[in-house]
Amino acid sequence: MEKRNHPPGPSQEKWETTSRALAYYGLLLRLWCAFAAAALVLLSIKELLGYSNDLFDYLRALIISLIVTPALCAAIRKRWFWHWLGTPLIAAAIILTVEALDAALRYLFTGEVIWFVDTKETLLLIVLTAPMTYLVAADIYQREQTVRQLSYLAYHDQLTGLPNRQMFQETLTLSIDAAKHSQQQLSVMLIDLDRFKNVNETFGHEFGDQLLKEAAWRLQTGLRTGDVVARQGGDEFTLYLKDTGQTDDAEKIAQKIMRLLGQPFSIQGHVLRVGCSIGIAMYPIDGEDSVTLMKNADTALYRAKDRGKNGYQFFQAEMNETVIQKLIMEEWLNQALEHDEFILHYQPQVDIFTSRMNGMEALIRWNHPRLGFISPGEFIPLAEETGLIIPIGEWVLRTACKQNKVWQAAGFTPIKMAVNISPIQFHQPDFVQVVLRALQDSGLEPQYLELEITEGIAMVHVDQVIQKLQTLRDLGVHISMDDFGTGYSSLSYLKKFPINKLKIAQQFVRDITDDPDDAAIIQAIMAMAHSLKLNVIAEGVETEEQLSFLLGVKCREIQGYIFSKPIPAREFTSLLQRLSA
Repeated sequence: MEKRNHPPGPSQEKWETTSRALAYYGLLLRLWCAFAAAALVLLSIKELLGYSNDLFDYLRALIISLIVTPALCAAIRKRWFWHWLGTPLIAAAIILTVEALDAALRYLFTGEVIWFVDTKETLLLIVLTAPMTYLVAADIYQREQTVRQLSYLAYHDQLTGLPNRQMFQETLTLSIDAAKHSQQQLSVMLIDLDRFKNVNETFGHEFGDQLLKEAAWRLQTGLRTGDVVARQGGDEFTLYLKDTGQTDDAEKIAQKIMRLLGQPFSIQGHVLRVGCSIGIAMYPIDGEDSVTLMKNADTALYRAKDRGKNGYQFFQAEMNETVIQKLIMEEWLNQALEHDEFILHYQPQVDIFTSRMNGMEALIRWNHPRLGFISPGEFIPLAEETGLIIPIGEWVLRTACKQNKVWQAAGFTPIKMAVNISPIQFHQPDFVQVVLRALQDSGLEPQYLELEITEGIAMVHVDQVIQKLQTLRDLGVHISMDDFGTGYSSLSYLKKFPINKLKIAQQFVRDITDDPDDAAIIQAIMAMAHSLKLNVIAEGVETEEQLSFLLGVKCREIQGYIFSKPIPAREFTSLLQRLSA
């Protein structure tokens, strides 16, 4: 992938400056030791050979020690990116220059015209200093490469080569300072790849890495000159856009990015689309510092994803109120688990051919100490988003199993207890063990537990899904497909999944007497289920007309307000007593 040069941030520049200064002083010290030692060795050898050293010999040694070293250091610094093999040649040239200066001084003070005092001394000096100069220059060159590599790694993403979060933050801070002085506006965009998690889990991390690199390349090639793209982490990218004085400018770029990332990705023989969601914050309207702009862009991104993904959203002040409300709700959810604020209501499931109750569904309710009952539609999506659905789902499973066993112990006819299972909960590695513990702790036999799954479970790891379901079926647990026909898999996985029952979604039942399409859908589901020998239950049955239609298509089981609304355990006990009488 093509790499762009990105301007260094202030911390990066400071790091490189300090590293170069330390390297320079280390170089100066080592070269000084080398040349001073070489000059002393030459003077000693000359004395040992019976020659006397005159004033000019000592002066030359002093010049070599005090002048050659700084000159050579300066030469290396100026040629920092040159190959280090040329450094000994530079040293030799400087030594020859010193020899020429020595000859000039001798002529000036003695009148003797001697170009070189002793050619052998010059050659010996070069021979003595060349290896050390070579080694020092090679070491400095390697150190410089290491410093540059470490600096690059500290400020760039290793996978995509883009600037990382730290470098983007520093660059954005500098750009904001410049925009203040120039009275210009700029934009920050936070981009999140839609469905990337599913792609990563389905095809593997190597496949996901290739997709990220391709997405990064598309973003780079789609930018204007002066704009900066960085990888924030995971499947998120950040963009800094200069000179976006009008929201239309940022909007056009957002639309271009959506087109770029909305095109098919061809990776390892697979062609797929992912799309993206974009949150946009404008300077100075949405914040006057980098932290506030990034936070507000993230809030806008959250709203874009909340509205169905594959879109962009500009930040608006009221969005913060929504985020704060969700944070408060998340904390309340944590407290609800700790303070036992959740309760279960139970809704009967009835065989309309015999008018007998043959099952019930456990439905969670939240009795908040100040707000009263909070609808599941308000807190279940947030619980799934935050992962709290896992402990909440386990609590529902344990409580439902225990309550069913309590009714059996009280002498009521044993019937199945249906429990909804979230896809997030189902895909936990220990899900089967969680179900087994709930059965063992309650003493409930497996055939009196029915797990309601949704078609969304089939989106990833199909083989593992089938294995888990088959394990539960082998234990005697019943499996039903909830909201059938509204998800992704529809008919394709019915033959693969070891399920017992299909549950027709309420949205199809609601208008079966008025909408021919809904009526046709239910008739088709019934015909298919009968051919596959699957039981069918219709939920949300509220009127006699709906009941009559379902009788006509031979739908044996129903669930809805026409028989009973969901009621607490105490009221359900009274219902069981009336039916048993």
